[in-house]
Amino acid sequence: MLKRYAQLPYDLVEEDRMIDRQVLRDLLRKWQRGEITEGDVHEVAEELWQKSAPPKYDESDPRSIAVEVLMHLDIMNQQWITVEDVPAILDFLDTPPGEEARGWAEWKRYWNNIDWDARQKRLAGHGFYIA
Repeated sequence: MLKRYAQLPYDLVEEDRMIDRQVLRDLLRKWQRGEITEGDVHEVAEELWQKSAPPKYDESDPRSIAVEVLMHLDIMNQQWITVEDVPAILDFLDTPPGEEARGWAEWKRYWNNIDWDARQKRLAGHGFYIA
């Protein structure tokens, strides 16, 4: 799967192990358009995580946002992340420099407002998700 992304006009992971937000945006938009599956997203995220081995950044650091998104996608089958979450994830990735506190607050608010019981019921029996 990752080989498909090797054809993109930029590196998947920048030399200092910083994860390229645009790569994540492109991946999520392909999923949103139905061009790839949640399994494909997960596979790419796992490979990116292994390739980048990102350090933990403080939430005030702009790099923390891409790391957070990649971490979630790497365990998306356990976190029950679905295509309906893509707009919120893209919004988080679009957090402008200097507005990390606002971005993180909106990110946390989004996840705290999900009806997890309903989502678990909806995903039960789905072959990809651990519900």
